[in-house]
Formats: sequence, C-alpha cells, structure tokens
Amino acid sequence: MTTTISPRDNSHRAYRSRLLFKLTIVFNVANLMANALFMSLPNDYPLEEPYGFGQLVILFQAGVVLLLILVNILTIVFFLQWFRRAYYNLWKIGRRPDHTDGWAVGSWFIPILNLSRPYSIMKEIWYDTGATPSGATDSRTVLRWWWVAYLVHTFSNSLANTVMKKAETMPQILAALPLSMFSDLADIASAALSILVIGYVHQAEQRWQLRVQLQRLGEPAQQPEQLRPTEEEYYG
Repeated sequence: MTTTISPRDNSHRAYRSRLLFKLTIVFNVANLMANALFMSLPNDYPLEEPYGFGQLVILFQAGVVLLLILVNILTIVFFLQWFRRAYYNLWKIGRRPDHTDGWAVGSWFIPILNLSRPYSIMKEIWYDTGATPSGATDSRTVLRWWWVAYLVHTFSNSLANTVMKKAETMPQILAALPLSMFSDLADIASAALSILVIGYVHQAEQRWQLRVQLQRLGEPAQQPEQLRPTEEEYYG
C-alpha cells in the first residue's frame, strides 16, 4: 500500500472563512433593508433635514457599510489563507498542481488574469482534493455558479459605486439604488456559494486525513521532529 502524506490542517482557516462569509450575508441583508427604506422616501425629500427619517436611514446605512467593508477585508485575508493552504495540500496528497501556492494567491490580484486563473486553480483543488479512489468526482455545478456569482458581484459592485458617486440629488440617488441592491444580492449569492465550496473542499481534506491515518495503523510512531512543519510548509 502506498502511503500518502497527510494534508496540512486547514480546519481553522475554513471555519473563519465560512464565518466571515456568513457575516457578509448578514450585513448585506441589513444594507438591502436600509436601501429599501431609503427608496420609500419621496423624490423631493430634503436631504439637508438634520433630524428626519431619511437622515436616520442614512446613518444606519453608513454604519452597516462600514462594518461590511471591515468584514470584506477580513474575509479576503482569511479566504486567501484558506485558498493557499488548500492548494498547497495538493502536493501533500500526491498531486502535481500547475502552480505554486503563492501564485494561487497572486492570481487574484493580476488584472485580466484574475477573471479566469483563480477559477482554474479552484478547479484543481476541487477535482484533485475531492477525487475518489475510483477517479470519479462530484458535480462541479456549485463551483461554476460560485465563479459566476463572484464575477457578477465584482462588476455590478464596481458599476454601482461609480453611479452612486455621481448621484448628487435625491432623484439620482433613488435611481442608483436598484443597481446597488442588485450588487448586494449578487454578493449574498457569492458568499453563500463560497460557504458551500469551502465546506466541500474541507470535507474532502478531512477524508484524505482519515485515509492517511488508516494507512498508518500499525506503523511505528513518528518522532517529534518528523511532526514539525518544514520551513517550506509553514506560513501564516
């Protein structure tokens, strides 16, 4: 029997990433509610009114947006940590990925290339980590929709921000809100699908760890120095 090296633990990264994506959904729902309340205001509502209902809605929305920005930053950091470790683990289970784990992270930040390369890298993770002994793989429908939702949110959010920055009057703001709400819905879909994708890969990694543990039954116990990660293996 061929012994496979156990993948590095990715549980904490998976947990934190999924938790932050859930918070992303919560704050996007709150932002949708704030936008819906704002859209109920008349076109001639005086935005300069200091203590009106509209100002309360604006303050509530501003607070939600600030929290959402913070959550988005943390989500990016922890998701990329999880993504890098998941890709690195392909080497640990005997696969030969096309890129390095560092490139897996860098591919998200290169214009044009980031429209397709992260998806191709995720497909490697999806197939190689989730492959069964018979060579069969689970459906990749979720993965496809995950990437579509991400791209839709990316473009709609950029467009919504551009339109909203140009809106100065109440009618212009009200006209821009539907696009902003569509972007929020796309973000919710993207976050929900990210939770599913991370969960799928995490379960597959756990199955690999279980296989290795079963293979090692009866073998001599590893020495402490063998259990320490090498300099190449350790990061973050």
